[in-house]
Amino acid sequence: MSVSVRGAIVSVGLILYCGSGKAQTAAPRTTDVLVTTSFHTPLTYEQVIQRLDGYYDEQVGQKGAIAFPRIGPNEHFEVWHEMWAWFEPLGDGARVTLKKPADSASSRIAKGYMLDMAGWLSAELPLPFEEKPGLRTVETQICTSRKDLGKIATAYPAMRSLASWRHSGLLVSADPLMKVSLSESHSHADRQLTVSTVDLAGARSLLAKLQQAAAAPGICGVFSEEAELDAELRDAAQGRIDTVLNTATAPSLYHPQIDVKYIEGRLRGDPAMQKRIAAARGSYDVRFRVDRAYRKVTVRWSVGATDLGHASVSNVTKPAAGAAALTARVHLEPLKPGDFRVRLAGEGTDGLPVEIDERMFRFDGKIFEEPQDLGK
Repeated sequence: MSVSVRGAIVSVGLILYCGSGKAQTAAPRTTDVLVTTSFHTPLTYEQVIQRLDGYYDEQVGQKGAIAFPRIGPNEHFEVWHEMWAWFEPLGDGARVTLKKPADSASSRIAKGYMLDMAGWLSAELPLPFEEKPGLRTVETQICTSRKDLGKIATAYPAMRSLASWRHSGLLVSADPLMKVSLSESHSHADRQLTVSTVDLAGARSLLAKLQQAAAAPGICGVFSEEAELDAELRDAAQGRIDTVLNTATAPSLYHPQIDVKYIEGRLRGDPAMQKRIAAARGSYDVRFRVDRAYRKVTVRWSVGATDLGHASVSNVTKPAAGAAALTARVHLEPLKPGDFRVRLAGEGTDGLPVEIDERMFRFDGKIFEEPQDLGK
C-alpha cells in the first residue's frame, strides 16, 4: 500500500519503561457450560464445506476458509461464533458435532447459533442439546504480538494459528479443546491475552509458556501518542456527561442534549492539555525487549522504499526479569493510514551491529496491528 509522507521530522529517542512491571494475571474463571449438539445432515462433508462457504460469505463477508478453517482431519473451528465442529461420514451424509463455551446468560444464544448452522445444512430438527462442564480460563494484560504467540504453536502439534477479524491473534486446538485469543491493541499497545482449556492447570501452564515466548527480544508493540490522547479525551468527555446524567438529582432536573464534541472541545482548550496535544502530535512509540546490553539501539521507520525517520537510544540495558517492555519514541510527520515497516537494530558493547527485529504494521489512523491474511 502506498502512503505519502513528506518532510519527516526525527527526534532523539527517549527510552521509557512502560507499565508497572510484570503483568498481573486475573483470577481464573470457568465458563458455566460447554454447549454440545450432534445431528445428521444428508450432505456429504464436501457438500457441507461448499454450502457453508456461501453462508459465511453472505453473513460476515468472509470466505469459509477464513470463517470456518480446518484445524484437523474433518475438524473445524468456527471463528465468527467461536465454536468447534467435527464431521464423520454417516450413510450418504454426515454426522456433525458442535461445541461452544457459554455462560448462564449466553447458553440460549449459543444454541441459536447451532440451530442456524443446522438449518443451513438441512438437518433434522429439533436438535438434541447437552450442557457439559465448561472450560477453565485465565487471562492477563501483555505486550506481545500474534507473530510471537504463533511460535508456541509448534510445541503443540494439534494447535493451529488462525486468521481472525475478531482478534489480533487466535490459536485453537480440537484435541484437547484449547483456545488462545489476543485482543486488538489497547492503551500503550498492551493487549488482553486469554487462554481457555479443559482444566485450570493446563490453562496456567499454557499461559506461562505464552508469556515466556512473548519475553523474547524484539518489537512487541507500536502506538500513536496522538491517537491515544484523542481516545483519552473522548472517554473523559463521555465520563463527564455520564456523571451529570447519573447523579441522584438527575431524574428531577431537566438536562438538554449534551454534545460530547462540545465537552471534548472544552477539555482540549485547557492550556495544559494544549501542551500535551502539541507534544503528542507526530509522536510514535515502539515498545521492545532486549536480552543483552547495547551501546545504542535504533528504531527506524519506512514505507515502501521511503525512509521516514529514526531515533537512537544510548546505553540500553537488559531489564530485570518480569519488567515491562522498553519504549523508544520517534517523532515523524503525522502518518496517514497505511502499512509501515519498523526495524530495530543495535550496536553491541563490542561495537558490532546487530539486527534485532523487523515488523510490518498496518495503521488505521488509531491503532497499529500486524497485517493478517483474511483472503481479501
